[in-house]
Amino acid sequence: MNPLGLGVLGLGEGRSIISAGLQSDLWHVVSLCDTNETLGRERCDEFGVSNFTTDFAAMLANPAVDVIGIYTPDHLHAEHIIRALDAGKHVICAKPFIDNLEQARAVLAAQQRS
Repeated sequence: MNPLGLGVLGLGEGRSIISAGLQSDLWHVVSLCDTNETLGRERCDEFGVSNFTTDFAAMLANPAVDVIGIYTPDHLHAEHIIRALDAGKHVICAKPFIDNLEQARAVLAAQQRS
């Protein structure tokens, strides 16, 4: 089985999945994304990942990224999950997954579209 290309959004908490992904034959860490460019460059250097962006849309457009690991602040999870699903990506998300039922319905609708 070919490893899945992993993109990680949110590099504070996302550090754990980067480390796990690099130790697994099932994942290939392809791209890192964070609004904090300094942190992003540090994580790239720390883990030997060459692709970094501050633009989530650019990560979503990357055909090498199959799965998005979402490790952003909780109140942003629904937005990021929906955008990833609408881009045809699989999603891994830190908990809490969703803050309220309205967001849950929107995420479910995005999942059903994808």
